[in-house]
Formats: sequence, C-alpha cells, structure tokens
Amino acid sequence: MFRLNHSRAVIKSLHYTSGITLCVFIAFHLLNHLFALDGPEKHISVMEQFRLVYRHPVVEMLLLLVVFFQVGSGIRLIYRRNAKTAAEKIQVYSGLYLSFFLLAHVGAVLSGRYIDHLDTNFYFAAAGLNYYPATFIFIPYYFLAVASISLHVSAIHYLKTKSTTMSFGISILGLITSFLIVAAFTDTFHWREMPSPYEKFIRNLF
Repeated sequence: MFRLNHSRAVIKSLHYTSGITLCVFIAFHLLNHLFALDGPEKHISVMEQFRLVYRHPVVEMLLLLVVFFQVGSGIRLIYRRNAKTAAEKIQVYSGLYLSFFLLAHVGAVLSGRYIDHLDTNFYFAAAGLNYYPATFIFIPYYFLAVASISLHVSAIHYLKTKSTTMSFGISILGLITSFLIVAAFTDTFHWREMPSPYEKFIRNLF
C-alpha cells in the first residue's frame, strides 16, 4: 500500500509539473490565436515569431513528451480517483476532454505537416470552422478545448487555495477567450474564404 501511495504521489507531482510547462505553451498559443482578431496576417506574423522557439527540434520534442506524459498520467490519476465534490468532478471531466483534444489536435497537426505537407498555420485551424458542415463539429471542438483548459486550471486552483473568486474569474476568462477565438477565426461568423489547399483538405475530410 505504501508503494502504491508513494507511486501515485510521484506521478501526481510530475503531472502537476508537466501541466505547468504545458500551460505556459498553451498561454502563448492562445495569445497567438487572439491576434487573429486583427486578421489572419497578424496571426501568422506572430506565429512565425513564436515558432522560432517552439519549432526548435529540442523544444518541440520536449513539448510532445510533455503532452503524452500529461495525457497518460492524467488518465491514470483519474482512473484511481473517486471525485466527489463539484470542483473534483470539473477537474476530472475537463481533464478527460483535454486528453482527447490534445491527442486529436497534435495528431492532426503532425499529419497535416508530414503527410499532407501543409503549413499548419491560421488557415489549417480555421478551415474546419468555416466550411459547412464541418462547422458543427469544429466550433464546439475548439470552444470546448479552450473552455476545458480554463475549467481544469480553475478547479485545481480552487482545490489548492479554496479561492472561489479567483477560480470563478479563471473560468469566465477562459469562456470569453473561447468565444473570442472562435469569432476571430470565423470573422465573427461571417465566414472566411480559405486558400485552395486548405479548402481542399477540409473538403476531403467531409
């Protein structure tokens, strides 16, 4: 029993540390997406600057390892946990969705880069949001992803600090960010024209 408890404590500590690392990247990634409010060109310009860091082979490999460890350790911790309070349940369910999203999103980006030979820039993400009927899948898919991040972080913050105000604020900020990103990528639901390679890519999927 001692070994099991010790092993769980180590995994939980590493999960928390890797989660902080991933959150730093996600924060910059979401900031990049918010620049799309000023148009696709601004988004791509900022992305190219950020890519100088996270597309470095060492950094990219580290981020991929962090993602896979975060998903694997998170699922293991959930499997052995009996969530009782509302905050614990929010942490568990948001974590499950994030695990699904991270695997799906990373897989799609790697596939787009190395199999379809596309630049996985603004238009790669926006294609599904602006093409009917893919919009019915990709709008909730991306909205829930950003919302889940904020809910997961706010639940953890509440469980550690019991600060209702700050936890609630994190949740609201995440929901607002989710809406703004979807609005930016769809030109406030007026729908954006996609370059031919990206339109062809999403049409082939649907």
